[in-house]
Amino acid sequence: MSFRLLSVIGLLGFFISACQAGSIVTDQLSRPTATSTQSPIPTQIPTETLAATPTTVITPTRTATQEVTPSPTAGEEESTTDAKIVKIQADDGLSLVGTFYDPNDETSPAPGVILLHMLWGDRSAWENFANQLSDAGYAVLAMDFRGHGETGGDVDWDKAVQDMGQILDYLKEMESVDNQRMVIIGASIGANIALTAAAFEPEVSTVVLLSPGGDYAGVKTRDPMLAYGERPVLIAASDEDTYAAESSVRLEKLAVGEAELIMYEGSGHGTVMLDREPELPELIIAWLDDHLQ
Repeated sequence: MSFRLLSVIGLLGFFISACQAGSIVTDQLSRPTATSTQSPIPTQIPTETLAATPTTVITPTRTATQEVTPSPTAGEEESTTDAKIVKIQADDGLSLVGTFYDPNDETSPAPGVILLHMLWGDRSAWENFANQLSDAGYAVLAMDFRGHGETGGDVDWDKAVQDMGQILDYLKEMESVDNQRMVIIGASIGANIALTAAAFEPEVSTVVLLSPGGDYAGVKTRDPMLAYGERPVLIAASDEDTYAAESSVRLEKLAVGEAELIMYEGSGHGTVMLDREPELPELIIAWLDDHLQ
């Protein structure tokens, strides 16, 4: 083979290699670079527009800057309350766990009070207040929701609402309880469930709602408040807890019967207010005494 022919073949090979390399470079430049951007978790925004100005509001004089005397712990509480653990079977067989506090009063039967805690809390949040209620002559049942405290299962708020039927029946059937004078007190989502359950239970004479919301985890309060009718309701919230405060104002306006709204300043959410506002437990007991005669 001549030198000229070898040169031509070499040039052709070089030309082909250059073209392939250019194709590879072009392909690499044109291919998009994968990125791993994560969409932010959306924040749930209430669909309701809540009124900002209350109509009838009791505003305590204590401000957030004043010193707060905490409630005594369970070990410091001076009470002769006889408390016992109870288990109530739900429709699906789940054992709902609670604590029953016998009324410290010779008068029997006593009004029955159900206490419902906040999201990710448990019934222990009510312990001091439950003792106070018992000392005031009330039969008290503090419950753990599904997936909370000692109650097993998964968190399911639709079923939690349904569970209230079994809980109310259990308390009404106790010998020490007057089944025509029933109360439900709830905090945060417990307040929403309290109102929803009471709306369809005529034996519930009154409800107390601490930091209720227009919609917590799909448990809404507008329609239950209307269905609750002319029975009295006591509502408490704190102004810096914006959504609960605005929801409380709206619920007070929706109430058909007697409604009282207590609005604090800088006192926190739900059962936290019971520790930060020492007079709140006394106000609640006074409300019950006035409306359960």
